[in-house]
Amino acid sequence: MGTGYGGYVFGAMTSSEPVRNWQEEWHRKKEYSQPYFESRVWVKRFWSDYGCPTSCLKVSLLVRGDGEVAITDCPDYELQAYLGTNLGIFNPECSVYLSYLADELGFDGINLGNVLGFTAELYQRGILTEDELGLKLRWGDCNSFAKLMKLIAERKGIASILAEGTFRAMRKLSELKKVDLSKYAVQTKGIGLGAHGIRSKKDYPSVIGYAVSVQGGDHTSVPSFYPQYSEDWFVFYDSAVICSFNSYAFAGELLIDFLNVVTGWDVTVEEWHNIIKKRILNVQRILLLLGGPSERWDPRRDDDLPPRFYEPLPSGPYKGAKIYQEEVKAEKKKYYQRMGWDEQGIPRKEELEKLGLEELVPAVNRIKSMLGFIS
Repeated sequence: MGTGYGGYVFGAMTSSEPVRNWQEEWHRKKEYSQPYFESRVWVKRFWSDYGCPTSCLKVSLLVRGDGEVAITDCPDYELQAYLGTNLGIFNPECSVYLSYLADELGFDGINLGNVLGFTAELYQRGILTEDELGLKLRWGDCNSFAKLMKLIAERKGIASILAEGTFRAMRKLSELKKVDLSKYAVQTKGIGLGAHGIRSKKDYPSVIGYAVSVQGGDHTSVPSFYPQYSEDWFVFYDSAVICSFNSYAFAGELLIDFLNVVTGWDVTVEEWHNIIKKRILNVQRILLLLGGPSERWDPRRDDDLPPRFYEPLPSGPYKGAKIYQEEVKAEKKKYYQRMGWDEQGIPRKEELEKLGLEELVPAVNRIKSMLGFIS
């Protein structure tokens, strides 16, 4: 089934799927489960690299009422969620069409779905109007979301602000509306979160995963108590350019054995965890904190979850479940210590020297200076 089984499972069973811009994370819409995608839109079950036993993608065919034909991959879970339930859509054909359209327009479907959900909630609450958007944007309205996607791609009207992504759109619209809109923006360090909620604690096992990920709101590189599903090994998968879904079962000594056979190296599991992995993560952390031409991330403020994740779940079997700021602070402290970072989450000079990264000490000093820790 690929990851497409998740469109129903992560909502109904683990209460961790974005629904209407994360206002909820639970639904029980069986019509949005994998058999309905398979029977109504799949035309080819397998579409993958030769020999792949997983085949996440399925070729799908969709003929719209207006005669438009979409031949595309059936959405994986992330787009089933972000271009489906997150927009109040529980129709397989609509999710397939929006995913197809995102590809045709050259969008990143996760962050596109994130900004669409953010916009729809602003419309729901009367903060953005029909006149400003140029359309009525109701939850579940496939055609309206498709039209908004095209306006964003063309940067027409207020959609030009939305084209900047949720974080920058939130800041600009907050200034325009003279109201703080950050509580509606489900992002971390400028990146829309992956479609896995943490409030039920039945999906992603770490409350700080998104808060301290060196890849912002990315859902595939997060600290976790289950190493094979965490940055401990995702760093390996990404660096080796291998599929994580086909590697979970091998995380550990067997995966290192494969590495050594292919490369001729003699790496040990301990060397991977204590040296190589930490080198990669420290380099990423330093680059993240250095920031870019327009943004600087302060770990005291930005190593955190979006405000929505501190709200209790309003429905489903885990109704009332929430994340508490105290537990996030406690887990961050332990994680910083484990990584050899100081109490602010900045890599220590001693740790960098131990890892052979002493050439990055000046960069760390620059970060401290920017954050006001040293003159």
